[in-house]
Amino acid sequence: MRLEPNQFWTYWEWAFDQRGFLYGGILALILAVLGFLVGYIVATIKHGPAEGFLVVAKIIGQLFTADLPKMSPRRIFAMAKLSFKEALRSRVLVVVAVFVVAIMFAGWFIDPKSDNPAQLYIPTVLFLTNMLVLLMGLFLSTFSIPRDISSKIIYTMVTKPVRPTEIFLGRVFGMIAVGTLTVSIFGLLSYVFITRGLQHTHEIEVMPTDTVAGQTTTYRLHSHTFTLDEQGEGVTDVVKGHRHIVKKVGDKLVVSSQIGDLEARNPIYGKLRFTGRDGEDSEGINVGSISEYLKYVEGDTLSSAIFTFTNVPKDLFENSVTFDMTLDAFRTYKGDIVTPVGGIYFFRSLDGAVETERFGFKVKEGVIDQKTIALDLKSVDGKDINFFTDIAPEGSFELVIRCTDRGQYLGMAQADLYLRAKEKSFEWNFTKGFISIWLQMCIVICFGVMFSTFLSGPVAIVATLSVIVLGMFGWFLDDLTSGELPGGGPVEALIRLPLQSGSVSELDLGSPVVENTIRAIDKGILFSVGLLKNALPNLYDLGTTEFVTYGVNLFEGLLARHLTIAFGYFVMTSIISYFFLKTREMAG
Repeated sequence: MRLEPNQFWTYWEWAFDQRGFLYGGILALILAVLGFLVGYIVATIKHGPAEGFLVVAKIIGQLFTADLPKMSPRRIFAMAKLSFKEALRSRVLVVVAVFVVAIMFAGWFIDPKSDNPAQLYIPTVLFLTNMLVLLMGLFLSTFSIPRDISSKIIYTMVTKPVRPTEIFLGRVFGMIAVGTLTVSIFGLLSYVFITRGLQHTHEIEVMPTDTVAGQTTTYRLHSHTFTLDEQGEGVTDVVKGHRHIVKKVGDKLVVSSQIGDLEARNPIYGKLRFTGRDGEDSEGINVGSISEYLKYVEGDTLSSAIFTFTNVPKDLFENSVTFDMTLDAFRTYKGDIVTPVGGIYFFRSLDGAVETERFGFKVKEGVIDQKTIALDLKSVDGKDINFFTDIAPEGSFELVIRCTDRGQYLGMAQADLYLRAKEKSFEWNFTKGFISIWLQMCIVICFGVMFSTFLSGPVAIVATLSVIVLGMFGWFLDDLTSGELPGGGPVEALIRLPLQSGSVSELDLGSPVVENTIRAIDKGILFSVGLLKNALPNLYDLGTTEFVTYGVNLFEGLLARHLTIAFGYFVMTSIISYFFLKTREMAG
């Protein structure tokens, strides 16, 4: 799992330092102006310029003077109850049956030879839930109001005390209630499926002695080795992402169920900086990779990766400090890819006055390497020191990583090393993963209901489906609109096709004026597409499957950010839907 830099932001950093609120307000203002212009153009076509302006102004005025102040929670609840019953009559619970059937047979397709079965079980149920819930929200939200319009019920409703705002809110809340029920059922069934699918134990095959480690029987294509302490207790080695506790009960050794595969590690991340081969400040070494996510330090020099931790609470650690690291090795020795690259790490105070002894390690590429040091340890000059008294008296310190093999390099990013505090509850982390799916469903329902206020059912489905696709694959549009992809924009690409011109070659039409005109048109198109993409929800970034899959506690700040974004789209779609419903009321 690779964390992006923006995922480290706290909620307030995102809201203020990174201008999340500011950009959201600017987007809302732009959409409001565009909505006013579109409404005015439509009203002008129907009533003329002067009368059209009065109609739009009247609708805006009634929003603040009548419809918002006089909304009735009782009428909204009645509309929501009606939508809930309609959804159940639409046999929405068939989706639950499809999910049940799917997970009944999903275990057949999960590779038993996998190095970590939990990382197959968890994304399977989360992906299946995500797709089914989004499709359910799509079809539920896009047909309710068009059905009322085709049967003329909508014209009866808008002439009654039920206000346009209440119609939208009632429809949305009713469908969200159905979706919440469905997501809850999916979450409960998924948890049972995962825990039952992973739960197992072993018997003892080889008893441990002073010279021979004990060994368990083979089950599900794996076994474990273990040793016992003087009290007759021990922990097996980690195989397939889990281990077992072994206890002596009477004259018999008992192996517990697996532990460690369903976890929610509580990482504390530091700030990463690099120094060069002589100890000077550096940006880290790029070994030639196109991606600059990883930066490297050179072996057998003072080149270092320094992680700075600040204000780390002492009560998060008991008798030791544990940290996880996932480092990459870049080798310059041809033919030797077996020998692991060596390195050292040590801790030091922020002022550099106190350093611990050097701890050597061998890089374990592609897996989490967990390290633990006692709070009472030795300094670099052999003195007895205490971690929180001498190194981190206020919870702030540095952890330094160096490579010890000449000609080799160690690579890392900020997310590749973190302190491992007391673990959080996997059940709560699993629930937060489903809350993210629920938020995506809420956004889809809001857009579906909004489109259904002025489009027919099939067209509203296409429009909402476009929002889902752009939200899931918006990263491609980011690359396209950035202008960094070869081949130019859509117009230039269409011209290149019949000319059989390669995308990396310059466009040569014999006329600079024509070429510049085509590029200008493409820039306008890409700019418009970029604005449209930025106005739509980024459902891909709202996904948190990787956090749950790889056992990392989902940051509450990140979840709060997603809740804020979802609420923003709820408000935006509410206002747009109000104007379209109010227009129908005026027409009626």
